[in-house]
Amino acid sequence: MNVHVAATLRRAGFLVMVTALLFVPYAQALSGKVIDESGEPIKDAIVRLVNAGLSDTSASDGTWSISVTATLEPQVRKIVLPSPILKGDMLYFAVNGPSAQVKASVYTLSGKKLYTALDSRLNGGFYTLYPLDKQTSKTIYMVRLQIDDNVSSFKLIANNGRRSVSELSAVKRMKDNQGASGKLAKRFVVIDTVKVSKAGYESAALVINSYSEGPLTITLKTNTPSYYLNPPSPCYNQFYVKDCIPGDPKSACGGECTVANSCSPPEDQSKANRPKTFICPRFMLFSTEMIQAAKDDAALYGWEKNGELPFNYAIVGHDPDDGTGGLDDTSSSCCQCYQLVYETPEPSSPKPPELPYPKPLIVQSFNTAASGPKGFDVFMGAGGYGAFNSCYNDPAFSNTTKFNEFIYDKYPYQNPGSGGISFLRYETECRKSWPPTIDDVMSEECQEKIKEMCNQALVNASEQITEDTRRSCILCNQVESLYHQNWTVMVKRVRCPENLTRVTGCRLKEDKLPLPVPDVRTPAQAVANGTFKSGYHTTTMQDCCKPTCAWANWVEGYLPVDGEWNSFYSCDKNGKPFTR
Repeated sequence: MNVHVAATLRRAGFLVMVTALLFVPYAQALSGKVIDESGEPIKDAIVRLVNAGLSDTSASDGTWSISVTATLEPQVRKIVLPSPILKGDMLYFAVNGPSAQVKASVYTLSGKKLYTALDSRLNGGFYTLYPLDKQTSKTIYMVRLQIDDNVSSFKLIANNGRRSVSELSAVKRMKDNQGASGKLAKRFVVIDTVKVSKAGYESAALVINSYSEGPLTITLKTNTPSYYLNPPSPCYNQFYVKDCIPGDPKSACGGECTVANSCSPPEDQSKANRPKTFICPRFMLFSTEMIQAAKDDAALYGWEKNGELPFNYAIVGHDPDDGTGGLDDTSSSCCQCYQLVYETPEPSSPKPPELPYPKPLIVQSFNTAASGPKGFDVFMGAGGYGAFNSCYNDPAFSNTTKFNEFIYDKYPYQNPGSGGISFLRYETECRKSWPPTIDDVMSEECQEKIKEMCNQALVNASEQITEDTRRSCILCNQVESLYHQNWTVMVKRVRCPENLTRVTGCRLKEDKLPLPVPDVRTPAQAVANGTFKSGYHTTTMQDCCKPTCAWANWVEGYLPVDGEWNSFYSCDKNGKPFTR
């Protein structure tokens, strides 16, 4: 090869290499640390860049780092200007470029408009405005300043006409190094928002103008939602309390070694003098606590989109299907969680696509001997007694407890085997045609019948249980949330969301399991996802008995519990959980 040609090719190759290096997308690393109010690092906080759609989880020392390539950097940078302020009797404000319509009006304190001091389009920049006409007395006025769609209101006192004529109602543009900009903070550019969240803490947000900022130190304040409680009491979740000597106040639990399931049958009648333990009404689908936990987890895990939550929360009776190639690994399903995607309703129900699919449920297993290994028995207000009953003194039901202690003072009437208050039961009001239609369910007659029946629920000792039961019963019979019937469902075993376990009290060590999938809401999406199993179904119930999984004996030894969070809570008949 000619030496000159070879040298040319070498130079060309070098040029190509340099050019390639110049166009490799660069990455900027945004980093920082998450701490609590005492300065201690916070582990497992979720740090998200809202615009870039990237996230990281803080390490044990609280540190995090997110790499953002140039191709991901948002193209739109938002200029944020400071809010208008009043200093004495002078308004200082800023206009974002290139221009904005600015209007200032003066009112009396009673709200009567006196006049418009300014109404014009101004170019971007800093401005001052003395909005008052000549005044001869000290009077208090209201000034309303509108810059495009942003409105601010101020209360000011007239200064007895000390201003010169040229200043009255005059707006003046100031240079950045003059009066207005001195009173106002400088404008700044926002490229993204860093959001940090962790269960048990208030979320924090910080705007940034560059991905090379940092390291950022973000402090989270402790937040204790109203449903957060101490772990379940070991005096109420064991068949027989360890280290307890009956009647010995110096032994464990003060010598009170046993408690009773509120339902007898199946509980032994010899426990009639023992404290009675019930299911906790806070576990109901659409209870106050379940609704709030779903909102809090959506914020924690970044599930919320356009103000919509992807899931509702519930608990279910479910028999493990281990050994059948199914969902479960052991002979106990206690405290395990599942994502249920609703598929096909009962034959006597309207059908999709006319009937909307209910939101997927994220459910935690609270009971065994429920509806078989392919079943999920959903706990809801007036969902049907099931095998036993300690909700209400109903002599028509053969397995109503003989302990004569109940949660409800009044309860929606239901035939013992009818499955509770469901639109399917009311042929005259809700099934006017066959097959029944959406219009039938949505009709005023049907919904009034549902409300009439559900509103019979009454707990004299608790307005919240009364309200929650009625809400659960009513909402489960709405077209958009028609849970109160037997559906076929597609199911995926998932890691329990943090705040769901704070409502129930039971938490497993299951870090290797995936979290629920917020983008899977329909059967088609579940099939496309490829990780959901079919062949499962739902039923409904509310029997008020103490759940199997409220006994730690049915959880510990079968599944890896997380410390003291070793069972569901159980409650007294007034709905108060027994805690440590």
